[in-house]
Amino acid sequence: MDVIALGLHGIAATLWIGGIFFAFVALRSAAEEVLEPQHRLILWRATYRNFFRFVWVFVVVLLSTGYYGLFSRFGGFADSPPYLHLMHTIGLIMVGIFCYLYFALYRPFSRLIDDNDTTSATVFLKKIRLLMAFNLVLGVAITAVGICGPFLAF
Repeated sequence: MDVIALGLHGIAATLWIGGIFFAFVALRSAAEEVLEPQHRLILWRATYRNFFRFVWVFVVVLLSTGYYGLFSRFGGFADSPPYLHLMHTIGLIMVGIFCYLYFALYRPFSRLIDDNDTTSATVFLKKIRLLMAFNLVLGVAITAVGICGPFLAF
């Protein structure tokens, strides 16, 4: 069971971070290159709507498999190595940012598009992008900690 949980954990993390990277690096520049501002907003709403459905699943998988591994392999926080504490902290920050991004930014952003308020929607999109970029940086950091942590003595 530990191997399955570890595999699911790695897959969910890879897909979440990879999805952010794709959206932030590839899709963003392509959309700016070929679409008018109004159509970009519509594209981003649809893209985030589809991606965020998966992120909710990734969050559930990551939290459940992470805690499962922590308690089944190490008996909890007390006997776990420091790198796992760091991963736990970064992971919870990422989940918190995603929840804020979804409820406080994405949902109002979607309503603004429905109301044809492109000026306000653009402001919200910039805020969404900023938090997505921050979560991407945290995602890369947590990946590095997860890969290198077992080999470092700290």
